[in-house]
Amino acid sequence: MGACFSKVFNGCPLKINCTASWVHPDTHNQHILVGAEEGIYTLNLNELHENAMDLLYPRRTVWMFVIKDVLMTLSGKTPSLFRHDLVGLHVNSKQNHRFTLSVNAMTKIPEKFVPKKYSMTSKVPDTKGCSKCCVGRNPYNGYKYLCGALPGGVFLMQWYDPLNKFMLLKHFECSIANLPRVFEMIITPDLEYPIVCINVRRGYDGRSLKLDMINLNSNSSWFHSDELEDQDGTQTVIPRHELMNIVSVTQLEKDTILVCYDNMVKVVNLQGKLKSSKRQAAELHFDFSINCIVCLTDSVLAFHRHGMQGRSFKNNEVTQEIQDRSRIFKLVGSDRIITVQSSPEAAENSISAVVQQPQQTVTAEGDSGVNLYILAGHEAMQL
Repeated sequence: MGACFSKVFNGCPLKINCTASWVHPDTHNQHILVGAEEGIYTLNLNELHENAMDLLYPRRTVWMFVIKDVLMTLSGKTPSLFRHDLVGLHVNSKQNHRFTLSVNAMTKIPEKFVPKKYSMTSKVPDTKGCSKCCVGRNPYNGYKYLCGALPGGVFLMQWYDPLNKFMLLKHFECSIANLPRVFEMIITPDLEYPIVCINVRRGYDGRSLKLDMINLNSNSSWFHSDELEDQDGTQTVIPRHELMNIVSVTQLEKDTILVCYDNMVKVVNLQGKLKSSKRQAAELHFDFSINCIVCLTDSVLAFHRHGMQGRSFKNNEVTQEIQDRSRIFKLVGSDRIITVQSSPEAAENSISAVVQQPQQTVTAEGDSGVNLYILAGHEAMQL
């Protein structure tokens, strides 16, 4: 049948930044968690007939990741890393659902007065101002890591099952010449901890790439780059290569990195050299500017302003395509469920998506907001 967009919410009034998916362990219902300027909301895919999202947490949220019924987020006006108990938040949202906004505001205990052991949400210390986060699993030892970028350095955390939380491993103070264009983990079999790619530059030969990476395994030489200089005792990436309009960096295999920029997808090794094989081309070319991508096992889905196109790794042929020039599309989540929002082309700058008060429930508003879809009919779909 090929890929298609299946609408799950019509006229959402929220300003959406990201989404994640989660299956409730008791009800087994599939939820889409929505991170927006207005807070974190949940949409139950098994109750789409209600056309409503419930508020879980009333703070601006720009990044989310779900692990074992725990939601990690970057939330707040100046983002910090937060840990949320998803089961507890959903219980609270259902209990408060019957109250009006005014009654709820008077009866709810302020979050700062709730004892930490009973709190469904906790702030991770010393993470204020965190601009980017990434999460990865080391397939060689099974450990799961979370890494975050702070104004003056990088922190590394590891998931600890007995406490059901990420624990701080290391904090690196470092100076980076520019804010990271990307922030993605690269995991290799010979290193215990990940290395983190923060930028990609064009190589001198015009075809190869230069990946600027921080080595979290070292305390003395953090950057993997030919442009290292130590002029004042603080190692810094020197931008001699041309900075690129990088969309994403994704690790495919231990020495295979996919880099997306402009209308190109390149497959390179850790040194940035083009890498091809019988089952994988070194370059994929698209006829549009790519906004974001999703990697499947045999192809790449590239999203643009008016839809999506998939191309095969093997021969660069189009495998699937969705296009509607009357609407503006944006990928907002791609963990287990690929989630896309759309709005009318003419209404792009006129949609009012501000919720005036922190409502407990957001209901469909017709065509006054954005529509939410999940991508169906491709191999990565899991419901």
